Amino acid sequence: MNNLNLENELLRVEITPDLGGRIDSIIYIPTNKNWVWKNSQIENKPVSKYSNYDDNWQGGWEELFPNDAIEEFEWGKGLDHGELWSTAWNIDFITDNEVNLSTKILDSGTVFKKIIKISDNTIKVDYKADIKFNDNFLFKLHLAVPLDSSTEVICDSRNIEKVYDDFGNIINKGKDFFKLKKDSGNFDFAYIDLKRNEILVQDSLNNSMKLNFGDENLRYFWIFQSQGGWRNHNVMVLEPASNSKKHLVDSIKDNKALKGPLDFNCHYEVEFINE
Repeated sequence: MNNLNLENELLRVEITPDLGGRIDSIIYIPTNKNWVWKNSQIENKPVSKYSNYDDNWQGGWEELFPNDAIEEFEWGKGLDHGELWSTAWNIDFITDNEVNLSTKILDSGTVFKKIIKISDNTIKVDYKADIKFNDNFLFKLHLAVPLDSSTEVICDSRNIEKVYDDFGNIINKGKDFFKLKKDSGNFDFAYIDLKRNEILVQDSLNNSMKLNFGDENLRYFWIFQSQGGWRNHNVMVLEPASNSKKHLVDSIKDNKALKGPLDFNCHYEVEFINE
């Protein structure tokens, strides 16, 4: 299992093509801050696509498609958290600052491509997919960020809605969803209605990452977080999404779900700073 590395004077990025083509490390070199959360309880290794996702979550920055919860499609069953995270990706092109990956072996028949580039203190990821099936689907980013003693999310939020009423202990108890502390025991999962598709995450040492996902196919934003309260993980997952809700039936009711066939594309960009 070979890892790929992109590097310039400010960023060092590690990518693992065999494990969903995910980003396994982003180090901001001036402060040696790693912005990618990894599960220290599980080693990096290939996982069967039939596996339970939560039990095998290794961390990293990855993608979910064509579903999150298990769903039925015209071509068959969409497995737990979709088919991208457990799939090996091909390396089509690589330089010190860019790598192009693709996968053509998905059960849905979809061909996916992604381009990961670094420039100065910024990483940008572009996606293209040829979706041939005639079904609603979900595409969602799953960017796992580690928590430290104090992590804050700064964004223009109009509303917060819990994903599950019986999961979490932050929103229902009136706690601040956007101020996180390692090992506080808090956890929750929410849909965030943003005025604009930009958020800033800042740690206790003034390291910051600014995420932008201004794209028509990523109109919605979710955050999953565990401050040690769920499986002892200290992690926040930033989830720009194509749909308004986790379950397809719910986003279809909202009339906020994408549908194939579709020439799909989207992107996100993250700038890393210390002030």
